[in-house]
Amino acid sequence: MGWGGNGKGQGWGGNGKGQGWGNSWAPVWQPMFNGWKGKGKGKGKKTDPTLMVWLGNIPEGTDWKALQDHMNQAGKSKWVEVFDGKGKGTGKAAFSTAEEATNAVAMLNGSVLGGQAIMVDVWVKAPKEATA
Repeated sequence: MGWGGNGKGQGWGGNGKGQGWGNSWAPVWQPMFNGWKGKGKGKGKKTDPTLMVWLGNIPEGTDWKALQDHMNQAGKSKWVEVFDGKGKGTGKAAFSTAEEATNAVAMLNGSVLGGQAIMVDVWVKAPKEATA
């Protein structure tokens, strides 16, 4: 029981049932810094749209690595993302130069990945609707 607690989370001794030091009064551990944005390296950064391409008709179950390997045929891609949810079957890829992105559209549009012809086109972000 320790220093006088009753073995129900009070004190540091416990009674061998997972009770003891701090179980009843200590707060759950929380990280001190919670200011990171994004999901990993490079996420959340603004990328020049001329360096990106839109990808469509991506076969179900294709992961980012397989898609990146396919995209690297046109030039070394910086990163590739496969969308899920409402964007399922689509994605985007970014290249170091606009020339590589243009080459990817010309070379890989209609190419076969996972037994399915994929679409590769220039990245065009939908304009924001004006609020009235």
